[in-house]
Amino acid sequence: MGTDPLYTQRISAEGTNVPSLSQAFAERGVPEREPRIPSKFSLCVECGKGAETLSAYPPALAPLPEVLKHYAEMLGVPCWFLGSPGRYSKPLRGQAFYLHHFGLPTPPVLFGIWPRIPLNRLSFAFGYLMAPAAQHAFPAGSHIGRGQVLRDQEGRAVAEITGRNIYILFNLLGQHGELRSLLLRRLLDLSLPRILRELAAISPLGLEPLQAALAMLREETDVLAAAWDRQRHVELRQAYLQECRSRVQHETSFLEREMQFIENNLEEYGRRITAETRRLHAYQERLNTLRGGPSAPEQHLKDLDQLKELPEIREVHIQDGRITVVTNPLQVEYGGHQFHLGSFRMEITFAGDIRIRNLTNALGAYDHPHIYQGRPCLGNVREGVAKMIGEYQFVAAVYVLLDFLKTINPKDWRIPILYWQGVGS
Repeated sequence: MGTDPLYTQRISAEGTNVPSLSQAFAERGVPEREPRIPSKFSLCVECGKGAETLSAYPPALAPLPEVLKHYAEMLGVPCWFLGSPGRYSKPLRGQAFYLHHFGLPTPPVLFGIWPRIPLNRLSFAFGYLMAPAAQHAFPAGSHIGRGQVLRDQEGRAVAEITGRNIYILFNLLGQHGELRSLLLRRLLDLSLPRILRELAAISPLGLEPLQAALAMLREETDVLAAAWDRQRHVELRQAYLQECRSRVQHETSFLEREMQFIENNLEEYGRRITAETRRLHAYQERLNTLRGGPSAPEQHLKDLDQLKELPEIREVHIQDGRITVVTNPLQVEYGGHQFHLGSFRMEITFAGDIRIRNLTNALGAYDHPHIYQGRPCLGNVREGVAKMIGEYQFVAAVYVLLDFLKTINPKDWRIPILYWQGVGS
């Protein structure tokens, strides 16, 4: 197979003195630049005694080569990681196992003109939320030449296998940070046991040692996933606390400046003394609430922990003055029947704006019988939710919005609930 040597990585299972990427690129005379995913790449990860110990790979592929190196060492089997701009990657036969990134064993486009296998949307894979800009994936299919479909724990098609070829059906390289390596490990842990006998035919290890190695790799993945979840929770708590402190500090400073301004004006404008005194009293009460009321940092963290423990909540994000809550799939009861509503993303800004989007089961512009284009019709709870946001009671606001999502009122719905799929239908 002919490949660009810059995009081919041969990693030794015994190599230790491996230079950094910047050093490797400098030796090749390649200037450092912002990592970009190459349109075509071919990455070979070798193992065993005689494998080369030094080669550079596109930085946009990191940290996947390190994960592949570890699996190749544990199994004693070389690995190829391949990418093609046309999303078609022919199955290979050799003394290795092959990973095809976001590709298929059959051409997804007919005659280079129109899609033969259109892309669909994949919001979650292995329980993790995909990056908004990289949620495209190939659906499971039964076309001639397609492989055996592998699904994650929630039933979503994530990979296909044919021979020793593993096809990744979603945009793995489009994900962020350490989530790439976790997704790759989950995918390998799901796929490699299905080709165990093929691996045993080319590995110096026997069948039972290979099974033990795969079990050890799965345990490592579980440990890394638990550590990643803990780190994410710590970062979430810190971001939430910092945002609350910043907002409270900003409003406290504003109120203190306003109070001083009002006190100075009282001496000059006697005719306005009554109105200004009333404003001063209102600002003083608000300041006391901010300093010692339920917006204290300890209460913020306690409320956040309670919110994370709700079974309906999947993820919580804090960024740029906005709290984003992603729910698990929700069901609603109406007329003695249960209906699948899907997973929702609630966005609450500190300024009071509320947007709710259906991530999985939207019907065109309708995200919910009471939500059109992300704008909820809150009815008589609107004022109460606005007051909670104004008092920084975001957790209480989320509780009310969850109850709103699970309540159906035919008198003011935008679209009947009967358009959603019923449970068991």
